[in-house]
Amino acid sequence: MNQVMKRKNSFFCIVSLVFALNCIFSVTLLAQPVDLLERIYSGSSKEATPQAAKNDIQNQAAQKISEELIKEFIGEDRFIKNKNQIQNKIIKNSARYLPFSKPSNILPEGEGYKMSVTLRVSVKDLKQMLQDQSLLSEHDTIPVVLPMITLIDKVQGRSFQWWMPAEKSRLVFLLKQGRAVESSLRASFQTKNFYVLKPIEAGLGVSVPRVFQAEKNGGEDMEFFAQFFNAPVIIDGQVVISKEEKGGAYRIDLRMTAIQVSNSRPIADVSRHFTTEMGTLEMAVDKKLREVLESTSSDLASQVFEVSQKGSLGTSVIRLTIQGAPSLPYLETLKEKIRSQITQVKNMRERIVAADSMSYEIDTSVSMQELAQKIESSDFNGVRLSKISAEHDEVVFKLVK
Repeated sequence: MNQVMKRKNSFFCIVSLVFALNCIFSVTLLAQPVDLLERIYSGSSKEATPQAAKNDIQNQAAQKISEELIKEFIGEDRFIKNKNQIQNKIIKNSARYLPFSKPSNILPEGEGYKMSVTLRVSVKDLKQMLQDQSLLSEHDTIPVVLPMITLIDKVQGRSFQWWMPAEKSRLVFLLKQGRAVESSLRASFQTKNFYVLKPIEAGLGVSVPRVFQAEKNGGEDMEFFAQFFNAPVIIDGQVVISKEEKGGAYRIDLRMTAIQVSNSRPIADVSRHFTTEMGTLEMAVDKKLREVLESTSSDLASQVFEVSQKGSLGTSVIRLTIQGAPSLPYLETLKEKIRSQITQVKNMRERIVAADSMSYEIDTSVSMQELAQKIESSDFNGVRLSKISAEHDEVVFKLVK
């Protein structure tokens, strides 16, 4: 009996110890600031005194590490192009995103001194400063947006799509509404540094090969239009005009979705329903569209701009699965550390939660192989991820304690 009790006590002690260690491990990670990225710089100085040399090396560290991170965020070309702006507006104010600096002991070296400096960088604050200067977007040229809006007049039983052949003499009313939509989109997107094509006004339909003159365009068709017109973003939408059931008014259903063609992912969406005043079809619809198009187009443009400022425009989507994490709070902290330390991860969203794993959808500017290599070679405050597999746009890691 005593031996049985001893075994039970030993078992419970072991379980308690494992649980305690697991909690300590989780708390250790949770206690670390999720937004701070640690970098170490080693440098030397020819200054005459140790204090002057120390200040010089600390300034070198702030300059060098700032430049390296900013290049990672915005690219070498954009960095060179905006070097003066970055120096004067960002790096000169590095105290705003470098909250911690720890120098080592300064040592004589030849005619000068040497020292290492440990810096912690607030990735969030640095990105915010870059965004405030309109430097975070990855596009060096103004991105082109192609509207592919279907216009449907249910009252007169007509429809129009600019990429389809049509007898335009019978579609004067719809063409007029289509031009109004295009003009509104161009004006709204232009304020966000995007250029919207006006295919109806420019007569772009005549240049579309017959094989792509289809009422519904799938993924491959979208890719063709994006490449043909050099437009990474396509606005897929409908304007449907119908008669209200009661009275002499009309109903306008307006839907527009901005699609990033590189991965067929919707990045912005607006959907509105309007009722016109009573009157003739053309006058009532004209008046209502003039009232609502500006706000609707501006809403869509603002959503697309927000995506571009986060760096998600022009990225691909990869699924990342992490196995072996002890708890959801632990995974949430690990996710934030991956986002802050791996600069090529532009966005990260939870998709599948299982008992022993979590899957994320990641927007990234690099290939799956390169992203997997960067994650596997990184240290997240003593925690590492070991790659199990990488195939079909999904990479699976196991947590290594």
